[in-house]
Amino acid sequence: MNRTLCTEDLVFRKNGDAHDVATVDRTNTDVDTHVPHPERHEVEPILINDSVPAAALKKFKIDGVPPQGTVYVRWVYKDRAELIAESELELLHRSLFIGDIVTRRAEDVMSGVVLNVHTNCSLRPMGRAVVNANNGTLLSLLPFSDSGDDLVRVEDRPPPLQDIPASELMYEESPSEDDLVIFKGWVGRVLTMTTALTIRLTDNSVVEVADDLCELLSDHPDVPRVGDIVKTKKGNLRTGLWKFGQYNPNTPPIGSVVSTRATTIEVAWLQARLVGARASPEPPRVLERAELESDSFHVYDRSRRPSTSSPELTVSNSEIETSISLRVRFRDLAAAEAKYTGSTHHGKVARIPRQETLGYDMNVYEIASVAATVDVQWQDLTVTRERAVDLLPDAAIDDAHAAWPGEIAHSLAMEQSAGLHKPGKVGVIQCVKPDERMAAVRWCSGAQIAYSKAEPDDKDPEAVAAAGGRELVQNLVGVADGETEELSLYDVECPGELNVRRGDIVLITSPEAYYRMTADDGTELWLGEVVDTWLDGRLLVRCGAEKEVRDVALRREEVFVAIRSDGTDGLEGLAGQAEGMEEDGEFSGSEEDDEWESETEDEEVLATYEDENGEAMDVDEVENGDWESADEDEMDEDVAEEPKDQAQAAPTEPSVPTEPTSDSTEAPAQYAILDTPVPADHHYATEPSTTAPTHLKRTQKEHKILSSPGSLPPGVYIRTWESRLDLFRALFVGPADTPYASAPFVIDIHLPTDYPHAPPRAFFHSWPGASALGGVGRVNPNLYEDGKICLSLLGTWEGDRGEGWSAAKSTLLQLVVSLLGLVLVPEPYFNEAGYEPLAGLESSKRPSALYNERTFLRASGFLIDAVEAVGSGGVLSGLEGLREEVRWLYTSHEGPGLLREALGRVEGILSRSEGEERVEPDGATAMSKGACIPLRRVRDRLRGLVDAADE
Repeated sequence: MNRTLCTEDLVFRKNGDAHDVATVDRTNTDVDTHVPHPERHEVEPILINDSVPAAALKKFKIDGVPPQGTVYVRWVYKDRAELIAESELELLHRSLFIGDIVTRRAEDVMSGVVLNVHTNCSLRPMGRAVVNANNGTLLSLLPFSDSGDDLVRVEDRPPPLQDIPASELMYEESPSEDDLVIFKGWVGRVLTMTTALTIRLTDNSVVEVADDLCELLSDHPDVPRVGDIVKTKKGNLRTGLWKFGQYNPNTPPIGSVVSTRATTIEVAWLQARLVGARASPEPPRVLERAELESDSFHVYDRSRRPSTSSPELTVSNSEIETSISLRVRFRDLAAAEAKYTGSTHHGKVARIPRQETLGYDMNVYEIASVAATVDVQWQDLTVTRERAVDLLPDAAIDDAHAAWPGEIAHSLAMEQSAGLHKPGKVGVIQCVKPDERMAAVRWCSGAQIAYSKAEPDDKDPEAVAAAGGRELVQNLVGVADGETEELSLYDVECPGELNVRRGDIVLITSPEAYYRMTADDGTELWLGEVVDTWLDGRLLVRCGAEKEVRDVALRREEVFVAIRSDGTDGLEGLAGQAEGMEEDGEFSGSEEDDEWESETEDEEVLATYEDENGEAMDVDEVENGDWESADEDEMDEDVAEEPKDQAQAAPTEPSVPTEPTSDSTEAPAQYAILDTPVPADHHYATEPSTTAPTHLKRTQKEHKILSSPGSLPPGVYIRTWESRLDLFRALFVGPADTPYASAPFVIDIHLPTDYPHAPPRAFFHSWPGASALGGVGRVNPNLYEDGKICLSLLGTWEGDRGEGWSAAKSTLLQLVVSLLGLVLVPEPYFNEAGYEPLAGLESSKRPSALYNERTFLRASGFLIDAVEAVGSGGVLSGLEGLREEVRWLYTSHEGPGLLREALGRVEGILSRSEGEERVEPDGATAMSKGACIPLRRVRDRLRGLVDAADE
């Protein structure tokens, strides 16, 4: 059975050696991994597999996107990368973690939360190797293949242990990179570390040497660890720290690592403790040996459990994160000896006595394979145990209307008081019917939640935008003790600011809770992992920072999330900029990178330019703006005659209509130059203009193209101003047969001073919509609520080569057509980054339909906002200069009657969704039960607007 492969999957080659395993680094659909020029980051060339055509490999080496049906893998023991067909690989293991959201199949609507992971491992025990130089023997954990060096040969390799639960294991060394560490009241994450190796030589002497002075005698790519055989120089042995014996020039400088010790670690400090004893000032970024060996330093171990663990299945118990080639020990070696005696398929644990190893504990194992089952709590509250390889990470886009049991939710309607926005009700999700888009919510009687409008100069504007331009200023959830009500998911919101997940690391914030839980023995509980989210709104937190581990129940407002299990806590940003990255996120590269690019430049297709007549142009001509078409001559002469200070003014007698007056019954012109002032709400109204000849010539060219009869597509209206011909306001009417049908969308456009060498700038006016209409979130993956438009032509999205802005070829008309044809599309679900390959798949039909119904509700809110604002004379951003157009389109008896058309569309959907002959929801002609609830309100609002227009 061929399974869809995901990033970080463990695979092996079909009909090959099952121990020759690889991890999946990139897939066709995981856009986050699509970094161009992948070979730039490889020590050796990418391996070529016969299953991949040479042309596909060449393209991949440039854009970094694996062709459909292929994956980019890294072979664990070879440390080599290869592009290979998925059909050539077998899935061995899928890494899932507590708190992950999963589905059984991509087409399933039901998803669930991983409660527990139960991993079984096969373990490779310590064997013996012979050093050919003097026939001395060493204990070793050589990889499955023999050492790649003639200096060492394998003498014996004991059989592996099978199906050992990861809960019985612990890491061989600590700390290691990515570990959480605690030091003087601070929690941080290990970024890098330096290590000293204790090496046992063949003459039974022991010496400590820095790890960077040693070379691994195997194909293994990692740094040396206990069980590895390493080689160094005799000079390094002479100056090493001798533990047993002394330097002997006749002893080969080859030995087995029997111990490792961190000498320094670099830490990204995340948060100080918030209650109890005051934390010290932020520790130094680099901790030295003395600090690492002090009582103030220890590694946070998620896998520790209370002595009396809660028996409920819904309590999450973390294990160590297993992976191929990880070195581990048994937590209780004596118990493992008694359990694994060789009488079962597990094999036999043969203890290596310390007397034979000079007191060093060499009972270390290497994980050779892993397999896992997981406990999943589904949205309907059922709990099942599944094989990890039978589940998929939930690939659904960030759905503002998705919810899971135990999450905090509140109503969309907000009460305003003293500048704060407060939801009318706050509750806890009890269960969800995702196919119906319905949820049961139990209300919290004492909850007090309040938001304030975030200031534009906040430190993290992107976070503010992601939160809808608001900031949580009051967070008191309490306990769900009220009535339970079944609601549409479109009528509630589950904000990330209020919610935590299993696996999140939290700090206690409430002094009352701190003193309530502090044990009589002085154990202080201030940091822990969320192991359960109760349906009354409380959290069960496993406090494992002290000697005694305890599970404590806390209210949401009593904790602060320091580290999120889904990786959205921004730790990488706290850790500083990655090497080779500028602060703006662009790759700065190095001299080596520049050299690499010059060597591979011939692989890239060089851009070619043509004028409007198809004649070839030199790049210099393009860059200097020295080009024109024959039909521009007359316009160029007009421009040349204008005074420089009037260069931005419109021609004295424009050949295009101006905006119609309020009593006009004619259809408004699609393009018009207005003699009114630029609206104050135009997003670029305060941007500087320019009289540069190149900019002026190109601006006039754009106007001529837009004003040409028949140039603009139907449903598009462009307005500009005599005083600022570099500013435009565009109204797009959503095309039929899309969830945007008949809805208005307004976009402001600006030609910057370096235009046309730089692309135009564009801003989308996202209107709030009434909360009762189910309008929450983005109306399209490319149109953000903060006004950003994600489009390769604008330079805001890195599309395929040739899709970006070209100073020679691209025009504003092309931008308009792209917005209409590439954004306002029938299935916007596939506009989400990386989802293009999913189009047409059976598994994508249901997610696309759910996205469409949400989009339809949001777009309907846009329509109602615009019509109500025009009818009442109300203020709505982006409408100035387009009010009469909106009036004519929607409510005028002489217009196309889009308002009445929208009402008929909604009534038809409700009839097919709720009538006797109810059809399967597809997001276009029929919708879910949850969507029909706000859709009935949309119908009522539209009827009211139609009645008002008929009066």
